[in-house]
Amino acid sequence: MPEREDDEFELVPMSPFRRLEKRIDKLENTSGGVDVREFFRELVAIIRMNQEIVDELAKSSDALRIELAKLPPKLDEVTRNMNELLSYIRAAAVEESTQISPDTFKPLADKLDQLIDTNKKMNENYDNFSGLLESIEKKLRPPLPPRPPILRPLQR
Repeated sequence: MPEREDDEFELVPMSPFRRLEKRIDKLENTSGGVDVREFFRELVAIIRMNQEIVDELAKSSDALRIELAKLPPKLDEVTRNMNELLSYIRAAAVEESTQISPDTFKPLADKLDQLIDTNKKMNENYDNFSGLLESIEKKLRPPLPPRPPILRPLQR
């Protein structure tokens, strides 16, 4: 399926994660004498970066939820089109079978039966997919614990 120009995708940047890892490594590798002010500055910076990461993940999660919500109507449309096509093929087969012997169209009838079975399976898969979308949406929206206030460094 070719991508349209109006489709949007969002990537979560890895640089905040990398900066957080470097700062944690730096904190772990410092000697026993710890400057308390510097420690709290680093802690506040880490908390801010963590909040940025959470915000980015929330945005990405919402974008993903929106894109996933677009799928069921498209699957409905495909199913309707398949049913319409099958009805045309059946009508044509009935019309042709009156003019030609029934044995001529037996392979076509078998193929139509296979298409009907495939369509039924697609409908079952669609129902399963809808259930999965609902469970994903429930998992994407867990109750969030209250946020602690952001610590700010003392102004000099």
